[in-house]
Amino acid sequence: MENALEQSIEQFIEYLATQKHYAGNTLMAYRNDLLQFHQFVMNTRPYTSSWARVDSLLMQAYLLDLKARAYSAASIARKLAALKSFYFYLTEMRVMVSNPTLDLDAPRVNKQPPRALTEEQVTALLHAPAEPNAKGLRDRAMLEVMYATGIRVTELVTLDVRDVDLEERTLRIGAGSRERVVPLTESAQEALSEYMTRSRTAYGADAEQGALFVNPRGEQLTRQGVWLILKQYVNQAGIKTPVTPHSLRHSFAAHRLAEGSSLQEVQRMLGHAHLTTTQVYRPRPALTDGLTPPMEKNEP
Repeated sequence: MENALEQSIEQFIEYLATQKHYAGNTLMAYRNDLLQFHQFVMNTRPYTSSWARVDSLLMQAYLLDLKARAYSAASIARKLAALKSFYFYLTEMRVMVSNPTLDLDAPRVNKQPPRALTEEQVTALLHAPAEPNAKGLRDRAMLEVMYATGIRVTELVTLDVRDVDLEERTLRIGAGSRERVVPLTESAQEALSEYMTRSRTAYGADAEQGALFVNPRGEQLTRQGVWLILKQYVNQAGIKTPVTPHSLRHSFAAHRLAEGSSLQEVQRMLGHAHLTTTQVYRPRPALTDGLTPPMEKNEP
């Protein structure tokens, strides 16, 4: 049975889902981080009945406990960010008079710039699904869409067939404040057209509605399914560096910027709320993968 503290967490998660339109995996991360803190509070002060009775000293003790248990700086920073968001919500809802997280500083995290695939690696990956059967056509279309749009894997698996406009060569991605219409490349358009005509219906999916990318039972592909499919073709293409679905998102952004697209254009296509998030994709002069840094190309 949930206590009052857990109920507040669930109400916050519901707020993030319905008002902020956060993705499912983000909501899960917030819930796990907050429930972990809740467990620490119950173990330390078992009779705590309200979040208003949790002060900054207890939060500092929690952060020290995480450090003592060898959590990385990045993990601690993420958990603290979840706490800050939660307490900002509680303050806005007038559950709290003041926010005890305001004076808490996150540990310094040295972020490495996202690693993009080279254009040669991307070409090899996109051509790896060479079989002209239902699976090959689906997988080729899926990889083409991932690289052509920079779509998140959660957004990919939740695409509906009605989000595709082959005539206009566009794809509608996301929901709520993150919804955007992104242009498709010619190769992505062709791969999607062939998949939707010859493969998707062969899997038993409704031609007019339902999940765009489906498994052989006609059901929506899962995030794990996408990871496994990608892993298969990474190995088949002979790519030795680690590749995740997000690697194609990184590659899309880095290659677009290198080709001369503006940060604002790439920000819109990626669905980033802040331009600073997009700036990490700007290629650096030290890279030797054939990408020309936009600063050298467009700026004095």
